[in-house]
Amino acid sequence: MKVFSQVLSYVFLLAVPFLVTVSAFTFGHLSYAVYLPGWFVNILFMFFAFRKLGYEKEQAIRRAVWPLIVSWALISVFAGMGPPPSTAKAWVALALEQQVRYCVLILSGVLTTVGLFRLRETLTGNSEFRYAQIGKIMILIALPLFVANMIYWGFFLTEVFIKYPSQRTLGKPGWIQTVSVSFTVVRLIEVTLLYLGTAAFAYAIKKSGKLNPTACKIYALFCILGIILNLLPGNLPEPLATANYVSYIPAITLLIPYLMAVNLLKNAK
Repeated sequence: MKVFSQVLSYVFLLAVPFLVTVSAFTFGHLSYAVYLPGWFVNILFMFFAFRKLGYEKEQAIRRAVWPLIVSWALISVFAGMGPPPSTAKAWVALALEQQVRYCVLILSGVLTTVGLFRLRETLTGNSEFRYAQIGKIMILIALPLFVANMIYWGFFLTEVFIKYPSQRTLGKPGWIQTVSVSFTVVRLIEVTLLYLGTAAFAYAIKKSGKLNPTACKIYALFCILGIILNLLPGNLPEPLATANYVSYIPAITLLIPYLMAVNLLKNAK
């Protein structure tokens, strides 16, 4: 029974990001009266799953893993919020929710950073520590850019859409376009650094032997693919345009650290 409950907890935690993504893009925006209770229930289930998997693990692993788990526990609210609105009018109608969305992402980004930094402390061998240190530096540089980008999307763009609800550029100050282009560059750098830092941590974990080498290689390959897609221009034909968009969705950039955490929770001693 104990083994079954641990397997069930593991499968549930692995499934959370995929269920959240499917729900968000399938059902879109739901009433907060519907999705908030569901979100709280999901957080409760994730907490119990974390406890079940981490009960007998060493404290250092639990201490490193829980911020990474909590990051996606917070992100799971997007299952009911749906993806960001595609028009300025719809964005303005849900302005407060968009600000909450990006505040959640800021907090999740900070928690992911804390978790990865704590994970570095568990990698004591010379070779893995070196790669983890490289990952730490990249994440440390990426975090302020990530926060700035979330503020841009959650607050700056919201104010722009409120003042200029028309999609046309007529009547908008020229500096708005300049800021938009600047934050595209910020996003390119930030997402690339996040993926590079995550890949470095995946390789460090592989060197430490804490996780299956094949899994770590998959994590690293996912990060490399994310970097390539992120750097592609957004005006490419489908399906590359969609792949480019998906690669820099903030929650997706935080996915691999979460999956590494779940697998560490299952496999670490």
